[in-house]
Amino acid sequence: MEFAELVIIFAVTITASNIVSRILPVIPAPLIQIFLGVILGLTEWGESISFEPELFLVMIIAPLLFREGEKADVTSILKNFDTILFLAFGGVILTLLGVGMTLSFLLPSLPFAACFAFGAALGPTDAVAVSSLSGRVNIPKKAMHILEGEGLLNDASGVTAFQFALAALITGSFSAVNAGVSLVISSLGGALVGFLLVWVKRKVINMIEKASARDVTGYLLIELLLPFLAYVLAEVFGVSGIISAVVAGILQASSFRKITIFDAELSSLSNSTWTTVTFTLNALVFIFLGIELTQVFSPVWENGLYSNWMLILVILLISVMLFVIRFVSITAFYLFKGGLTRFKEELNEILILTFGGVKGTVSLATIFILPLTINGMVFHQRSLLLFLTAGVILVTLVVGILALPILTEEQEINGTDLNALMILEEVVESLRQEAKELPKNSKEYLATEAVIENYQERIRELYFEDLTEDEKQEVQEIQALILSIERDGLDESYRSGKLTVNGYRFYSRFLSRFERSITGEILSFIGFWLLFVRRVIRIILHPKMFWERRKREQQTIVTKKDISDVRDVYHKNTQLIIESLDNLTDVYGDVMIQFFIEQRKAQEMRMMSKNFFSTMMIQQETLFTKKMLRGYYLERKVVDEYEVAEKITTFSANDYRKNINLLESYTMNKPADASPLRFAYSRKKRELQTKKLKQQVHDK
Repeated sequence: MEFAELVIIFAVTITASNIVSRILPVIPAPLIQIFLGVILGLTEWGESISFEPELFLVMIIAPLLFREGEKADVTSILKNFDTILFLAFGGVILTLLGVGMTLSFLLPSLPFAACFAFGAALGPTDAVAVSSLSGRVNIPKKAMHILEGEGLLNDASGVTAFQFALAALITGSFSAVNAGVSLVISSLGGALVGFLLVWVKRKVINMIEKASARDVTGYLLIELLLPFLAYVLAEVFGVSGIISAVVAGILQASSFRKITIFDAELSSLSNSTWTTVTFTLNALVFIFLGIELTQVFSPVWENGLYSNWMLILVILLISVMLFVIRFVSITAFYLFKGGLTRFKEELNEILILTFGGVKGTVSLATIFILPLTINGMVFHQRSLLLFLTAGVILVTLVVGILALPILTEEQEINGTDLNALMILEEVVESLRQEAKELPKNSKEYLATEAVIENYQERIRELYFEDLTEDEKQEVQEIQALILSIERDGLDESYRSGKLTVNGYRFYSRFLSRFERSITGEILSFIGFWLLFVRRVIRIILHPKMFWERRKREQQTIVTKKDISDVRDVYHKNTQLIIESLDNLTDVYGDVMIQFFIEQRKAQEMRMMSKNFFSTMMIQQETLFTKKMLRGYYLERKVVDEYEVAEKITTFSANDYRKNINLLESYTMNKPADASPLRFAYSRKKRELQTKKLKQQVHDK
């Protein structure tokens, strides 16, 4: 039961981190996850969690690095292989020496070998952490490839160096020659195990295909097993499990791809599955870091052996030393490689590589290998080294988060995709031409109009993406304010009897579409408050009205009078919204306020039009799905024309087609008539048909 509870708690924590990171995009997800990990670590459940380094490496780090290897751009990594090789091996050795001697100087009571073990643990950079940071900043491709390649390779060198430092700590002897030979053997052996495992996997797949036993789920399970098998088998043979997992991932991605429906389905399922798995494991990495911070904090912080301020100073100095060593070593390598002239041109890249070398949970997992006892005596400094490692990891992560945006802020940011806009506008124009040939007020005409509205919404979303972050936040706040006024007016109209419960639910359904368009974007604090907290307050203030609506939920017939009442309420709300927006000109600017006022007036005109509600209702019918598929056909046709005319590249065209495929698949899988709102028109039609049938039976 305890295990089940922990699984549920971790699942809730990971989900919460995702939600909070969306609500507060300014704060990086890793920091949110570390914070939640700290909170979890302070609870009874967190205190019961024990950290097993080997289990952590095989169950979390191995699959993450396997996926990183699978996604890695091998060609680009090979182009920068000399730099990657230097950082992955030379950088680790320099860090071991520099950090080890610095710690020995700051805390002389620590054994010399323990200081070097500490330096070795902090040698590897964290590919997982770098990947998390790259999602927030626009790191240049070359620098990103170097950081990714380094993160994939330096774990083996770091762990091997740590093992030799640990052996020196236990036995008191050390051999540099043996360490170097062991490192080479461990790396090459791990690569060989990864290669052989993928080769065996392909043979197994061939046997399955010959037996006509192909199955998407089975193939996916085999792929998911690869990183675990690669790591475990490599460790069994005494070589690097990390290198084995990385090589297996690279070779898995380089396998020959057949263009069949089966392979396409497998690829789609694999990508979606790995996306979820990767996010979950990434979150677990940082949550575990937060938990470990709480577990190693108290024993060290409350111990009077070292001053707390001294410990903080040591963490900061070690962190500074890490970045200094990294900057100096990379600078020396670039000077040796390209000379002073190129060095000046590549200074920004050097700084990005310096601050991109953040440490992560691989370092934490490595330092946890330190034994509790040495030669039968308790190793009291173990908790201190764990505390220092966790502190340095946190500091380097924060520094990387703060420094990288500054170094990459001048990178070009893509604006609105004008080609995508033109494609969508051409589709809208084609649909309008088709609508002109259809009888007015016919179902096909209404369905086509609904499809046009759908495409216009996509066009608006593309325009929205071109806004700056500040402008987006202002737009979201204004939208949330409008929605709040709208709902307050709706509730007041219902309480005063101006709307029936069916009219209220009809209006609410209309508002929910607008609300989803807001919450689909990242909300600010104010937006979140207006959308969520105020709704809770309304329920608290008017519980009777809330539960009354719930009880009468089944009675959802909307009459023509209800629609007329909805129009009246909408008109009244429009006046209130325009009046409120006029008072906000000094806050948000005249241009933005006028945009929303004009947009609201246009929406009111549509609301008052004869076909507005019919267009909404038609979206619940199969005909709407059919017309949406027609729109996707036209969109593909325009994409093909643009590609042939070389207005867009083949890569861009493929991206557009991929999006169309996703929308098409979603549209076909979305059930028609799924809405809980049953409209009066269809209901009355059924009643008339039933009445007519009864009359015919009676006449007979």
